Amino acid sequence: MAGILTKLHDVFQDITTDDIKEFCKDNVNVRTCLIFGVCVGVWWLIRKPRGIPPGPRFTLPVVGDMLSLDGGDGDVRIAPRQLRKKYGDIFSVYFGPKLFIFINGYDLIKEALVKRADVFSSRPSMFVNDIINQKKGIVLTSGQLWKDQRKFALETLREFGFGKTILEDKINEEIGYFVEIIGNQNGRRFDMWRLTQASVSNVISSLVYGQRFDYEDPIFKDFLEKVEENFAAVGSTVVMNALPILRFLPGDLFKIKRTIRNVQTAEMELIEPSINDHLKNYDENNTNDYISAYIKEMKRVEKTGEESYINRENLIKSIGDLFVAGTETTSTTILWTILYLLHNPSVQVRCYKEIQDVVGSGRLPSMKDRPSMPYTQAVLQEVLRIANIVIIGVPHTVDEDILFHGYYIPKGTVVMPNIDSVLSDDKIWGDADVFRPERFLDENGQLVKREEFIPFSLGRRTCLGESLAKMELFLFMTTLIQRFEFKPVDPDNLPTLKGVFGFTHAPSKYEVRVVPR
Repeated sequence: MAGILTKLHDVFQDITTDDIKEFCKDNVNVRTCLIFGVCVGVWWLIRKPRGIPPGPRFTLPVVGDMLSLDGGDGDVRIAPRQLRKKYGDIFSVYFGPKLFIFINGYDLIKEALVKRADVFSSRPSMFVNDIINQKKGIVLTSGQLWKDQRKFALETLREFGFGKTILEDKINEEIGYFVEIIGNQNGRRFDMWRLTQASVSNVISSLVYGQRFDYEDPIFKDFLEKVEENFAAVGSTVVMNALPILRFLPGDLFKIKRTIRNVQTAEMELIEPSINDHLKNYDENNTNDYISAYIKEMKRVEKTGEESYINRENLIKSIGDLFVAGTETTSTTILWTILYLLHNPSVQVRCYKEIQDVVGSGRLPSMKDRPSMPYTQAVLQEVLRIANIVIIGVPHTVDEDILFHGYYIPKGTVVMPNIDSVLSDDKIWGDADVFRPERFLDENGQLVKREEFIPFSLGRRTCLGESLAKMELFLFMTTLIQRFEFKPVDPDNLPTLKGVFGFTHAPSKYEVRVVPR
């Protein structure tokens, strides 16, 4: 059947509506016209825009290419890798009726996101994303709205200490609570996942709300649980993005209703009450957290009467974006790092020695120590590379029809800059599937900057919290290695390195023994 329809596609590719009318006028045989009409109807349903990049030839109506893609046992990286081998560095796929174009390889991704940033910096309209974010906030918006939110966020976070000791102090304060609870385990087996998530989330809380939460705070715990539920449901909600018609099915098979409800609950129980409290106690001379700084800017905009998207609705969504992007990625990277240390005990030993040589045991590691710890930095970079938390990348789109390397990209197409195609490319790294921190060191043991190391993407839409994430990762991991030795619960049965794919690429949950040094 697939072969027949593919041939029909080729036959009817150049036929126009005038051709159809002429055929039926000259052929009075009704049966012939009917068969011809059915064939043309099938072709009409499976036709593709001229000039788009190559991809699967036989595309079904409604579902697109979804049924023909190899899921790779849940590994979402497999299908794009296979399609790249077959069709080249630029290929197209239909997820449902929506066209996706994947851009692979460092040079092409850089050309799109950096050299042609004016064209490729927008976010596409996606059904689930639009419902949840309502086209507000930072991460999934475009145009002037996005520019206003990102500009304010960058300037404010820099003022609050991105790259400065004030932010380092906030992180170290949270690390103090974190290591205390870990130390209380006295080397017993336990799962660090929820504790790590809560601790990293508290760093964001201190920046956004001006306070941290007790790990047992019921509202905070409920918030983290709902975040976890939504992350776990990403695979289902992605299907809804491709096939919005599925929302009319009875029940909540694709968990979209629960996802929306969780977001609304988090906003009503945590975010909005905090905004109201900041408004009630507002002091323009004391704007030392994100919410109070945003309120100050809102009042300035209102007073001057200038056009701006700085408003309460965007504040609510921006806070959600900061928590989602700033919590999940960093906590997941910490858990991946610990897992790779369990699998590579000699790496842990070498990191500990470097920390002892530079810092000793009498004080906490600081950002001033980072240049003197090239090996530890190389380990963290190798984890970011091989684990590839963001997997493929956040979707982009084009606001007008364009040509890119000879291919036609229609307005509104979902463009995927495939980060995995760079971070897992053997042509770049030699042995990309091997955990080898030394690839980031030169012959003298000094850190080497690799241009293709792009876990935070490239261009104008690069991760807003990159500097914060790097600071957190360094301070958390050096303090943990300084204070504790990570040991497997069963040395003969190490936790799997096979990840779980959802909002991020996360390790499967595992238990570990964290033994005080």
